[in-house]
Amino acid sequence: MHIRDLLHVLHGEPENSLLVTLALLITGLILGHNVQFWALAVWMPAEHSTAQCGVVRRFERFVANPDVKVAVLLEPFVLAMQASLSSETAYLILDCTQVGRQCRMLMAALAYHETVLPLGWQSIRGQKSHVTGAFQTALLERLQPYLRAYRHVFVLGVGDAEYCNEPVITWVRQQPWDFVGHVRESCVVRTPDDPAWQPIAELVDTSELQAGQVRHWEQVGFTQEHRLTGLTLTIQWGQGEAEPLCLISNLPAAHQPHLVYERRFWIETLFGSCKSRAFGLARTHLTDPEHIDRLILAIAIATCMTLGLGTHLVLTKQTAQVDRSDRRDLSLFQIGWRWLHRLLALDRLQEFKMVFSWRFTLPKPGFRPAT
Repeated sequence: MHIRDLLHVLHGEPENSLLVTLALLITGLILGHNVQFWALAVWMPAEHSTAQCGVVRRFERFVANPDVKVAVLLEPFVLAMQASLSSETAYLILDCTQVGRQCRMLMAALAYHETVLPLGWQSIRGQKSHVTGAFQTALLERLQPYLRAYRHVFVLGVGDAEYCNEPVITWVRQQPWDFVGHVRESCVVRTPDDPAWQPIAELVDTSELQAGQVRHWEQVGFTQEHRLTGLTLTIQWGQGEAEPLCLISNLPAAHQPHLVYERRFWIETLFGSCKSRAFGLARTHLTDPEHIDRLILAIAIATCMTLGLGTHLVLTKQTAQVDRSDRRDLSLFQIGWRWLHRLLALDRLQEFKMVFSWRFTLPKPGFRPAT
């Protein structure tokens, strides 16, 4: 039970039944590629080989237990990221995704080598776009202490869940942070060249923006109701895209807000791993947001372990253990994921190492080194 031992060491608690159950959940997730408790129970180690129904009930009690504090149990992993990465710029990404049939999850994650490291999340009942500005701000306030150590913080995706979320923008502007967020073309703005308030869609038309072009407007007023001032509006129309991407930020145009915002899409790799490519979160039958948050805790820790192990393999030049030696076919997550499974199969999990670092650059997929 090396995962159990790891959790005990990180939390400084040699005996804790909640940590043992969490370790069992993580083990089942990694081996079973499924979040349904019956599927996790199949993979329990010999010392926990009780009846399958008993293991299922143990997991059910864990996710329903209010004494399971998600932020506290995740904190050692967040501090490990902070210790290794805080000397650099942090790109904090906000985004929502559907979890189960009745809930959505707001995730805040740290951009990391074309993927992300989960920092915090909150689930809520409802379908798409049912995430308010107050809900997003509450999550940011909870994570703010962890971000003070970073040299510079960019928040990407501010207001994206509602597309025009002025309360979140107002709160972020009160921090020593920069931000870029996606807004709808229907949002109303005022530019220095035209004192009249107008929808962004009209700016797109009057500027005669074409596919493949980018335009910036600085010192923009944002929404006639809230009258936020001194912002930059960026409209980018990508080649092959049906419509332009509209961004609002506090960055000057010279900083190319649309290029900064590209990291925002890295969170899709996390959602893909959570759902179809690794953990099968979309198949959960849980409907209570707090229960879902405790299940996601196990997924988040497994993700941190996997990315940390993948980083270790890259830094020690051992990726050929799981990937081709003449090119890169796998993502950082898949490098760690496959090596973790290999260590488990070989009963060598004592070799597990979790490292976070900016001191490497992954070659592009399919990269072939010079011969």
